[in-house]
Amino acid sequence: MSIQLKFNDKYAEVYGKKYTDKMNYLAKIIMEYETGENEFNVFNFEAGLGKSLTVDKVLSECTVDWDNEKKFLVVKRFNDESVRSLEYIQSDFLQNSVAITHENWKDWQYKLDELQRQKVIFISHQRYIALCEDDGLREVFSKDRDILIVDEKVNFPVYTYNDKRYTDIFKMVPNGLRDSLVKVCKPLNQFIEEQQAFKNTNKVLTHKFNIHPATLKNFTNEIQIALDNLTIKNLDERNAIIGFVNELQLFYSSQCVYNSGNISTYNPKHRHWGLKNNIILDASGQIDGVYSCNPNKYRVIQQSRIVDHKECKFNIVKFNSSKTKVNTFSEQYFKEMAQRIISNKKESDAVLIVAHKDFAEKIYKQLIQLHDEEDIWIDKRDKKNDEDYAIQSIAIAWYGNLIGKNWAENFTQCWLISTPNIPFEQYLIHFLHYSDDKIGNKSTDVIKGRYKNQFFSDIQRGYIASEMYQSLKRIQRNAKPKGEFFIACQDAEIINMVLSQIKNAEILNIIELDFVKQIQEEKEKQKQENRKPDQVDRFIEYIMKLEKGRYKKSVIANELKISKINRVLSDVRTKSILNKKLMIHTREIEILR
Repeated sequence: MSIQLKFNDKYAEVYGKKYTDKMNYLAKIIMEYETGENEFNVFNFEAGLGKSLTVDKVLSECTVDWDNEKKFLVVKRFNDESVRSLEYIQSDFLQNSVAITHENWKDWQYKLDELQRQKVIFISHQRYIALCEDDGLREVFSKDRDILIVDEKVNFPVYTYNDKRYTDIFKMVPNGLRDSLVKVCKPLNQFIEEQQAFKNTNKVLTHKFNIHPATLKNFTNEIQIALDNLTIKNLDERNAIIGFVNELQLFYSSQCVYNSGNISTYNPKHRHWGLKNNIILDASGQIDGVYSCNPNKYRVIQQSRIVDHKECKFNIVKFNSSKTKVNTFSEQYFKEMAQRIISNKKESDAVLIVAHKDFAEKIYKQLIQLHDEEDIWIDKRDKKNDEDYAIQSIAIAWYGNLIGKNWAENFTQCWLISTPNIPFEQYLIHFLHYSDDKIGNKSTDVIKGRYKNQFFSDIQRGYIASEMYQSLKRIQRNAKPKGEFFIACQDAEIINMVLSQIKNAEILNIIELDFVKQIQEEKEKQKQENRKPDQVDRFIEYIMKLEKGRYKKSVIANELKISKINRVLSDVRTKSILNKKLMIHTREIEILR
């Protein structure tokens, strides 16, 4: 069945057939393509183009067409997106679709036959991941269903063990269980201690941990008894301990990767599962390396960019904004960045600031010294109690919490003040999630901050560039964007990857930070002060004090204790004064003044 959609929005007005053909192509691949259960077509329609709305239009057409028997499973990043899409496609007269959320699942879990009859089911990424672990329930959501549409890349969980995690759990478990905790965690703690003793801080190492099954089983049973008899009462602590026990099973059964005090692993069941026709809509699909590491499963079908950004201004703040480097210069960096943000902000501007979550509070504290605190909003750290964005002219958000959200779509400025690096070992876990392969003998060496292995390097660079691109595209989501963008990064390759996804994006300014220039000047000054005079310096200083006349080379060499006088004479510093202050003869040096 084919569907031909009509569009009368601003994109259609500005870009005409280019836009309508592209959106109808999306309708075509939904309704007419068929991949097979184990293959996925990845379409990188550009961010902000309206692909999610187009999907809703297709679904809306299908839900009222009695001749169309196709059934859909649509995976949205967040539940509220699912609810909005349901509201768009649902009518008061025909209710044959559902958005499954945490709240209504309490009812729907007892109506599975009715759930299977729904023409369209919306679920979140989180529920899609949970269904990876439950074959029976996954069958309920997938049986006799034809088309899977996954909106945005799925980030499968990475489980990490480190000293802090161990210490936190140690404080939570009852005293009587702490010896068992020490015993069950001994292989993990011992490995971390050994690597720290060997000073393998920056190495990335793979490892398979072993433990006697009885040790793990006994600890699990003891914890379960403590939970059942409410020895552990605090709800947050109960959930944390349950999660930890479940993860221990993975640390002792799955491939683990170590780096810098962290041991990370994954659940091998966490993989994309599909239907008859599987579609992933990921604006970063072309640059994100997770798809290219498994071409037999993921087929990236590249889409040209049509939204023209020639009216936008792109500025590069020349600074290594990795988490480590920013922390090194934390005070100077956030102070100057806050000053630059405020000085570049016009009264009519709405400014989005994106950074690591750990940096949100730091930039906020600097900004409130320069701007009205009531006019600055930080993204919700406490999802239940913190307020949603309202009308503030400055908003601070963090990577990983923006994709799929459009509250900043009309903002006029975007500042990326840090690079979205994640711990090195986690890139390899992403490889395990997507590749259907093992790390095996592949090199895990890191050279100058990048993996030597091409697959791992592609995933690392692609992850960083994708997060940055998606964050930039949170603002000016319209047909004729006119925003101003500031990217704190000095990695030219990453910058090029990001801007390659934005049509007619050109760098307007390279901004050098004042505190960095000051540090460099001080270093150079100190370097000059500390530099000891070498033979050339001593020679030049000596002859500059001599009177006009001829002097034997051998006498000067002996006087200055220079073993090879001709090498000194051929030095570029000596040549710079040649024929001006002196002339060189076979056995003599002539001073000319």
